[in-house]
Amino acid sequence: MTRRAALGALAAAAVATGWAGLPAPARAADYPADRLTIIVPFNPGGSADRMARAIAQFLPEELGVPVTVVNRPGGSGALGHTYFLQQPDDGSTALVSPVNPYLISNILRDQGMLDWDAFKFVNGQWQDYYVLLVPKDEPYQSFKELVDFIKENPGEASSAIIAGDGGHLSTLIMLEQLGLPSDAINFITYDGGGPMRTALAGDQVTMSVISGLGSDVIKDDVRALAVFRTEPHALWDAPLINDALADYGVEIPVLAADLRTFTVQTSFAEEHPETYQMLVDAYHRMLDRDDFKAFIGESQIAGDWMGPEATKASLDESYATFEKYIDRLEE
Repeated sequence: MTRRAALGALAAAAVATGWAGLPAPARAADYPADRLTIIVPFNPGGSADRMARAIAQFLPEELGVPVTVVNRPGGSGALGHTYFLQQPDDGSTALVSPVNPYLISNILRDQGMLDWDAFKFVNGQWQDYYVLLVPKDEPYQSFKELVDFIKENPGEASSAIIAGDGGHLSTLIMLEQLGLPSDAINFITYDGGGPMRTALAGDQVTMSVISGLGSDVIKDDVRALAVFRTEPHALWDAPLINDALADYGVEIPVLAADLRTFTVQTSFAEEHPETYQMLVDAYHRMLDRDDFKAFIGESQIAGDWMGPEATKASLDESYATFEKYIDRLEE
């Protein structure tokens, strides 16, 4: 399968279910719920949505029941995260979301009726990092050229954001360290990575600090000016953010970007441990399938297995970091 075909399959799945049929009647009778619905708290087309639809295409053959994806966008993820917790905790519902940063930000900013301990993080499947991108039609060839424009023309540069996410927070901290007010950039809010990438690729905004790996799909339409990592990555040929900021004698904390996570309700895991383990085992087997690996490879989707303990530890660390800087979003 070519990459174009794989992405086309995911796009088609945005209006279809991705259900490929049951493998064996006996296995279908084993899982108590008659189907699994995956909630994505953002619009179709973003990286979490692409990951969820890849799971929905292959998990049924391991779980034995149909798997569908439902998008519940709004409030930078808050509406979908709240909706997820309102669903029956019987193994019929799961969540695919960039828990870091969106759920973390929702909770720390009191968006939605959310409790950190109500979420059982099965696996961090896709860890990302941030990159500062501009459309290729914009004139800025370097980080310095962009900063110079922002300094000389306050409020004229626009940035695509999901309000309260790590890219938004990193941009605010960067402006603060450069001695610029938060309104030096005109922030334009979107409800998902897909619409943000569309805006960037279409030259509808000046810039965005956005997930790097998830933005590979628009690589031909944008230019990277800085990578928010402590070491380079082959995908984006741009200086590390603190190397770029060294010219100004400042640096910023490098926030971890989207950790797209397969999640269930904690109450489901505690009250139905056998069913929970069936779901975890089926999902883990799916990650090991050669056809799944080939599909996500063509589609530029990661398929890592961190497991519940390592995933929770990583997210707790990100939660503590976000908590330290979250007040910047309220200024």
